[in-house]
Amino acid sequence: MKKLIRYSLLAFLFTFSGYIAKTQDIHYSQMYNTPLYINPAFTGNHECDFRAAVNYRQQAASFTTPFETYTAWGDTRFYPGFLNRRGWFGLGAHLYYDNAGEGDLTKVQGMLFSAYSQGFNSDNSLYGSLGVGVGYTNRTVNQAKFIFGDNWDPDELQFDPSKYPTAESLPSSSIFYVDFNVGLSVHHMVNANWMYEVGGSMSHITKPKESFYGENNRVGRKFIGHVTVQHILSDNFLIKPEIYFIAHEGVTETLLGANIVYGATDLKLHGGLWYRWGRDIIPVLGIEYNKFALLFSYDVNVSKQHVASNYQGGFELSLVKKFCGTHTNKRDPCKFLEF
Repeated sequence: MKKLIRYSLLAFLFTFSGYIAKTQDIHYSQMYNTPLYINPAFTGNHECDFRAAVNYRQQAASFTTPFETYTAWGDTRFYPGFLNRRGWFGLGAHLYYDNAGEGDLTKVQGMLFSAYSQGFNSDNSLYGSLGVGVGYTNRTVNQAKFIFGDNWDPDELQFDPSKYPTAESLPSSSIFYVDFNVGLSVHHMVNANWMYEVGGSMSHITKPKESFYGENNRVGRKFIGHVTVQHILSDNFLIKPEIYFIAHEGVTETLLGANIVYGATDLKLHGGLWYRWGRDIIPVLGIEYNKFALLFSYDVNVSKQHVASNYQGGFELSLVKKFCGTHTNKRDPCKFLEF
């Protein structure tokens, strides 16, 4: 009976945390601001010499202990002479920390990324990228925060771990494993006002073992497909519609929407509206100055969970800084919209 209760509680923990996140991994609403996590092929694919960012997300605070995710990442690129400006390499890294639910189920991962991009036409306005990532992951859980069957106080008719400590114990509360990701993307700058990007990635290629009980529980492969379009509407307005599709462990998520950017000299204002299919409506607001962008978004929960969440979802912050050299655009072999 005790074993049944133990497994039931842990199954609920993992199932519930997966349901909230819609996949068994961390997830963001501002996926365009976590490019290395979405697709390793994005490593080094930007209009500047270097970029760095931090992201924070909190969700499910209205009806459980908040789920929190922190990410820091950065990437750069370089052009070896032997490639004759027809190809280039990107290098990057990310570090994230995720804490889910009552049992302090945490995930800490550091990952290194590398990508190679190759131009397909004379001016490299059409190019493809292949990226790979390798990382080291640590997962921990705090058993002291669980409630087991033998914590039950029959006199008070409630669970009281201080009076009735559990005899259950996890063989391990901390596990480690190596993880691998791979991704492809195609970037096409059609003209001075239009560009698009399509791609896909696969995470957990080797299906690493993940179990606090030493069992053969494997992390399932995760697949992400994405399409982005950018169009300069006028001297002051740019629109960026995007769609992301994620499939992981039999659970799917579709996120689609668009951001509009208003630009005046070095100051730009961001606004957008997104929809996580069947679950959230997500407004976005932000400001950018001198390649320094701060964006805020909030998930308005409109799924059947709204009975418990009272339409409250999660908020997200991202801070991205791009570092551009004085003559970056002149020496870059790749093409991006200038806005």
